[in-house]
Amino acid sequence: MSPRTKEQNDAIREMRMSQIMQAAAEVYLEKGIQLEIRDVAVKAELGYGTVYHYYKNKHMLLEDLLWDALNQAETAVQPAWTGEGGGLLQAETFSRLLLRKCVQDPAVFILLKTVADNFHHFPGNRFAKLFGVFQERIYLPFVKLIREGLRSGSAEKTANLIFGSLVGCAALNIHHHMRNEIDEDEIVDLIFSGVRPKEK
Repeated sequence: MSPRTKEQNDAIREMRMSQIMQAAAEVYLEKGIQLEIRDVAVKAELGYGTVYHYYKNKHMLLEDLLWDALNQAETAVQPAWTGEGGGLLQAETFSRLLLRKCVQDPAVFILLKTVADNFHHFPGNRFAKLFGVFQERIYLPFVKLIREGLRSGSAEKTANLIFGSLVGCAALNIHHHMRNEIDEDEIVDLIFSGVRPKEK
């Protein structure tokens, strides 16, 4: 039997890391910050040593999970930046895409919930860079869309209320195992009905 090629080893490593991160997201939804590497190994159906080989502690694993989720969220909302219809219509598209991604990918939900909680469960300041990149790539462009669409009021306050609503709706569906029942269009329409400027 010939030894594996570098490409084969890289593919196995990529598959294992994806398997570990998916399991970590599921365990985090069950246990929160109390998750342990051993819990992730059991959920991923891998040996403890295998998971430990990739991640020396849960904080390294969670950091990787959240960075990956940030990239996934950024990719998911990309069509909103180039959409037509102006600020609020683009913000609605953004919200719909982000909510859909939250429900499909628990890691994205965990990212948004963690940002909303200001990383208060995590020790030290290790997530400051992640928060800064989230602000730059996701939050501030969204605030800009809201600002363009509002005639008055605070764009930041409105953006925060929308983000909070999206996280809350995603949480209800994820924690109550209703992932196939969520209607992103209906939820986003309801949220934005209170945001759209009233016709005079």
